[in-house]
Amino acid sequence: MIKEGYTYHHIGLPTSIPRKNEEYNKEWKFYGSGYFESQFGIEWLRIEKESRLPPLIKAVPHIAFVVQDIQTAILGQKVIYGPNSPAEGVTVCFIEVDGAPIEFLQFDKPESEIWPNEHKVIAPVNALGNKEGSTNFSYHHFGICTNSKRKDSIYLEAYKLHCTDHQAHPFGIQWMNYDKECTLPAIVQNIAHVAFQVNDLHKAIENKKVIIEPNSPSKGVLVAFIEENGAPIEFLQIDDNLK
Repeated sequence: MIKEGYTYHHIGLPTSIPRKNEEYNKEWKFYGSGYFESQFGIEWLRIEKESRLPPLIKAVPHIAFVVQDIQTAILGQKVIYGPNSPAEGVTVCFIEVDGAPIEFLQFDKPESEIWPNEHKVIAPVNALGNKEGSTNFSYHHFGICTNSKRKDSIYLEAYKLHCTDHQAHPFGIQWMNYDKECTLPAIVQNIAHVAFQVNDLHKAIENKKVIIEPNSPSKGVLVAFIEENGAPIEFLQIDDNLK
């Protein structure tokens, strides 16, 4: 659970492959794509070698949160880039926590006025769950794939996976190293994913591209993965009454 006042915004996935509807950022020298079409905040970043962005941001997926006061949010943190204003009405800054880049955004006016885009989805994840009987989505963790086992890892036999405890990370980062025997889809083993806790997992995956069917890796937890915009997304339903 992240701090109160921090709202999930998007994940940034570095890529070297050109993608549909890319937009170029002249200041940071990268092509961004996917965010405006994504219900769950999936953004691909094709960053040029000449970009002034730190190597960590170029190489490692990041997660972004909207904060009320960016100066308060970065107090005592290891700042690796910013704060700066890429557009009028928004301030951004990157910090590093336990080897992972974290982005903060402070909006001083509606985001739709800052980055108007005809492709923007009507119901982003943070607007879901407002209607009676709808599925509620809340940010749970961000899983980043790594080729090495971290000393603080635990082993999940069900998935043949060595992973760190996301609950011990202030922003819910989980580092994941898969065994060669792992049979999960390649997209899950190779691409970082964002995970949301939901109140009804089966309803959450309706009309979605399911890549891992609902399963229970442990008592009281039901898990499924979908694919959106070329990235895996995890849903978890946590209920002690689940079998």
